[in-house]
Amino acid sequence: MEPFFIGIDGGGSRTRAVVARKDLLPLGRGASGPANAATCPLPRVVESVQEAASDALLAANLRDALPEKVVVGLAGVDSIRDRQPLLNALETVFGKGRVLLTSDARIALSGAAPDCVDAPAVVLIAGTGAIAFGQGEGGITARAGGFGPLVSDEGGGYAIARQGLVAVVREIDGRGPPTAIRELLFSTGGISSLTDLLERIYRSEGGAADVAAYFPIVLAAAHAGDAEARRIFAQAGRDLALDVVTVVKKLGLERASFPVATIGGVFAAGELVTGSLAEAIRLVAPLARLGPAAHPPELGAIRLALATGRKTS
Repeated sequence: MEPFFIGIDGGGSRTRAVVARKDLLPLGRGASGPANAATCPLPRVVESVQEAASDALLAANLRDALPEKVVVGLAGVDSIRDRQPLLNALETVFGKGRVLLTSDARIALSGAAPDCVDAPAVVLIAGTGAIAFGQGEGGITARAGGFGPLVSDEGGGYAIARQGLVAVVREIDGRGPPTAIRELLFSTGGISSLTDLLERIYRSEGGAADVAAYFPIVLAAAHAGDAEARRIFAQAGRDLALDVVTVVKKLGLERASFPVATIGGVFAAGELVTGSLAEAIRLVAPLARLGPAAHPPELGAIRLALATGRKTS
């Protein structure tokens, strides 16, 4: 049997897996719940990874076959003190020596450009959280953001949803202008009162993902022309641009031509967020090319496995 690989992308809200061979044509896909290594308990992370991989293997009719390599890119993995217990647990599932554990940003960067995985590029991930990760000449890398919603990740889905809820509370409290976010929250968000909202936020065990779940309501209000919602998305674009230009400056790419690949649910907002994002990047790196990644992160994980194999063979 021709060798095959499993690529896994674990984030704060969702985990995705793909099975493919060297040609990168997906044979099967799978999905499961959150797998942020910094905010989810280790057993939950392993469960999400295993479930997504099992679904992908089943879809590929390879349920009982052994993969050549399983590349697991997880949000938050750079924030944990010791990766070894997590790696050991994943190797118990997939086999000793078969797992490459890295960050979600690393696999996303490997899928950013259509050609060489070693070319200068920056990837901007904005899902529940937000991080920019890039590489310059000679393989040097740099990052900005991605340290969790309490101290970082401005411009991510959690931050946008939180700002939307702040606008609602400010309106109710008489400290802010009227906003359609409130109307949508109370009519479609399953919230009946301010007390109900506060109970859900402060007594929930879900954490950042529960707050980020209100992102679609803020987006709907912005599409409807609500001034507060549109302001929130414009600011998110500027916040995300700060991550990108920080990485650009660290890598000395101000005068270079390179892709800035966008990944994550925040970019479903389109021009609402990419307008201010592109404008701010252009001021620092006018030759940067902003757009979707050439490959999704889970396929980027397999590209990373293939590139790593070539370097060590």
